[in-house]
Amino acid sequence: MKKIVILGGGYGGVLTAKKLAKKFKKNKDVEITLIDRNPYHTLLTELHEVAANRAPEDSIKIDLKKIFAGLKVDVVLDEISNIDFKSRKLKSDKATYAYDYLVIGTGSKPTFFGIPGAEENTFSFWSYDDAVALKRQIRDMYTKAAMEKNPAVRRAMLTFVIIGAGFTGVELVGEMAEQREELCKEFFIDPSEVRLIVADMAPKILPILPDKLIQKAEARLRKLNVEIVTGAKITEVGNGSVALGEKNVVDSQTIVWTAGVEGSEIVGGLEVQQQGRKRIVTNENLESVDHKNVYVVGDNIFYIPEGETRPVPQMVEN
Repeated sequence: MKKIVILGGGYGGVLTAKKLAKKFKKNKDVEITLIDRNPYHTLLTELHEVAANRAPEDSIKIDLKKIFAGLKVDVVLDEISNIDFKSRKLKSDKATYAYDYLVIGTGSKPTFFGIPGAEENTFSFWSYDDAVALKRQIRDMYTKAAMEKNPAVRRAMLTFVIIGAGFTGVELVGEMAEQREELCKEFFIDPSEVRLIVADMAPKILPILPDKLIQKAEARLRKLNVEIVTGAKITEVGNGSVALGEKNVVDSQTIVWTAGVEGSEIVGGLEVQQQGRKRIVTNENLESVDHKNVYVVGDNIFYIPEGETRPVPQMVEN
């Protein structure tokens, strides 16, 4: 019996498990197990829709057992703390899982680049819980601002800063801009009082896109009254303020961090070649260059395709 173990129920892990289940449907000598700490898969590309109340909270959670109903995939709920490549075993606090082939797809987590106060004073935006917390925070700020008499405090409540102008940050600020009218109407707030800022250290938003599309996105954001701040050296995030460059300190009660990711906790501690913020170096078959029969999917991959200078970007399409 050949044991294939897939670690992680994100897009990469789920897709791999489905394809393998189809391929080995009639092969009784292959056993496929998917291990994740959550019983559900999160549609990470839809987080912004929940945060801005366009989609119900539960619509972005899909039960893993439901995904694999009728398929040859055993779903195990557990949190793996260690991988022993020599003995081909995964270990958790309660069990050990042997494998012949391992697929690592544990995803990533926000990285704060050592900026003082960034982790403590921002809302991260990388999970189902993050989206729900931000949705509540946005509504809470409009509710409190409607009753606030102090103009400076009210202004800070109605100023929302998104740090990071990649796909996640731009999608989120766009959704919040479209939601603004509806919330202002509900709470009798003049829309001109609500400030939405998307800021990035890079010289342009959505740097992965061609310039023509970047210009189109910028024009759309400006039409929605979103302030775009690029080339901003973010030096510090305080409790209720953020420094976007040396002289631009913005008071805000809601600062959201979407400025980059690094490999998950477990990947960071593995004995494998890593590059580019805890990503595992693979060959063209997405196999770890250090360990045979260990494959990598999703955000954990560090692979530079032939003719390219940069690794495959950490995007769901990839």
